Amino acid sequence: MTRTGRLGRVGGLAASAVALTPFAYLWVQMVGNADDPLTFRVRLGMAIWMVVFGTPWMVAAWLLWRAWWRRAGAGLAALDGPARLLAAATAALPGDRRDWGAAMAAELAQVPGAAARWRFAAGCARTAAFPPRGSRVAVGVAGALAVAAVAAAALVTGAVVPAMRVFALAFVGLVGGLATLAAARSRRGGRGGPGLGIAGLALAGVAACVAFTTHYLAEYPSYHQGHPPAVAVSLPPGTAVVLAVVLAGCLWPAVRPPRWLLSDRHARSLGAVMAVALAAGLVVTSRLEDAGIMGALLLAPILVLLPGSAVAAAAGRSFRAGLAACAWAAVLGMPLIIAAWLAEALRWYWQGRGLLLDADGGPWMVGANLGDAVWWTLVLLALWAVPLGVIGAAAGTRWPRRRAATR
Repeated sequence: MTRTGRLGRVGGLAASAVALTPFAYLWVQMVGNADDPLTFRVRLGMAIWMVVFGTPWMVAAWLLWRAWWRRAGAGLAALDGPARLLAAATAALPGDRRDWGAAMAAELAQVPGAAARWRFAAGCARTAAFPPRGSRVAVGVAGALAVAAVAAAALVTGAVVPAMRVFALAFVGLVGGLATLAAARSRRGGRGGPGLGIAGLALAGVAACVAFTTHYLAEYPSYHQGHPPAVAVSLPPGTAVVLAVVLAGCLWPAVRPPRWLLSDRHARSLGAVMAVALAAGLVVTSRLEDAGIMGALLLAPILVLLPGSAVAAAAGRSFRAGLAACAWAAVLGMPLIIAAWLAEALRWYWQGRGLLLDADGGPWMVGANLGDAVWWTLVLLALWAVPLGVIGAAAGTRWPRRRAATR
């Protein structure tokens, strides 16, 4: 085996080990923070669950590493540190600036000395990240509007919905910062958007999440816990910041998506279909099951995202098309799932039932649905659905290859 092959194999094993590390750490934390001494059977059961969730990530990390190594890793292995930094910086450049990246790479080859090469590569990376092409007036106007919006959000929420202040400040600040960054990086012509349907679906999901969050914090800013008896805040500051980051992060790709998400039209369509299917499955399950939706949350990605990503990869004849469909499903599905969760939780509350997740407690715990919707949706898509989508994309690429080989 050649040196490049050995590096690729070692890198794949390292990527799988890194993917498994958070789950091993979580198991150690759960065992160490237990109130009572745990038996061997309980520890084994917890370890089995960590393996169940960690194995798809190990496989997905190996598949992603292998795809990257085949495309660019072997060439990067022969480069030194400054050349790798420059290659990583120029890889994110738009198509109309790729010639500049190639010219800088050729000029770096003529720079002598390690220190000079690092300075040149760092300067090119800074220019690639913040190109001098945006209008200073537009950047100043966008920044001023962002500051004014944050101040207005602080005043309005303080007077109307005080429990929403942290979320409003974080969300408005993030959206304003992203808008300012977009103005700083804007250029004539620009790249195309994902389409009115995709952008409208993302905006509708984010708007629905903000509306339901406002309703919950206005009507149920806190709830009574049964064990131990206490009063808890419906949206703690940490959860409020996480929700703001999630919604702003889902809104940004729908308005200004990266280039690789626009490479395949079928991937966008399939991603939108999968996102709607995940949210619709939650609604259907909540109306058919009386024991909560936890089981459906774990089963839905297997039934929707795994085959959907495979179909997208097969239709686009590339691993990247399957990854794009998976990414669109996650970006569009997260706000839709949170909005559907909060809507169905209100229906359960009006019927005098418990939490939507597992039917625990009673209707007095309605405020707890807000935190459940944020954290469990994040866990569902980030820790379970995304690796299944990567595995599905890898499986979908085998069908066109096998068919071509047969021909």
